[in-house]
Amino acid sequence: MSDLNDRFKSRCPRELDQITKEWCPLAVLRLKTLRTSKKELTEEEEAKLPGCPWAIDDQMSGYCWFAYEAHNMPETPSADVDIAAMLHVSTDTVKKTAERAINKIQNCHAIKEIRESFADEPVVDSGFSLDDETAYCE
Repeated sequence: MSDLNDRFKSRCPRELDQITKEWCPLAVLRLKTLRTSKKELTEEEEAKLPGCPWAIDDQMSGYCWFAYEAHNMPETPSADVDIAAMLHVSTDTVKKTAERAINKIQNCHAIKEIRESFADEPVVDSGFSLDDETAYCE
């Protein structure tokens, strides 16, 4: 938790010392702006919005990503549609972002070593799927 709290302290625009369960007025400001937007914003447009860039649409977490991660993150990964709803983006944006992240991870030196050590074996258990494709390292 201290690592999470350190990341929170260095990123919180309110400069809070620790994660709180109270709702964040800067996050609410950001979410209201996103909700009233007539279109899905680009990263550049969203960066110019007022409020906290770590805002998520989760009332139980006080609309704060770090409180969500600390107290309410589910054991299993959330569905694309749930992630999209929390971030006020399309599911297509979530899929594209996940694909970019996976490509970056696969090109990482440490991951290449793991793939070599597993050869043709799956890196994760066979029950895992990403859009109905078994997650094998190729």
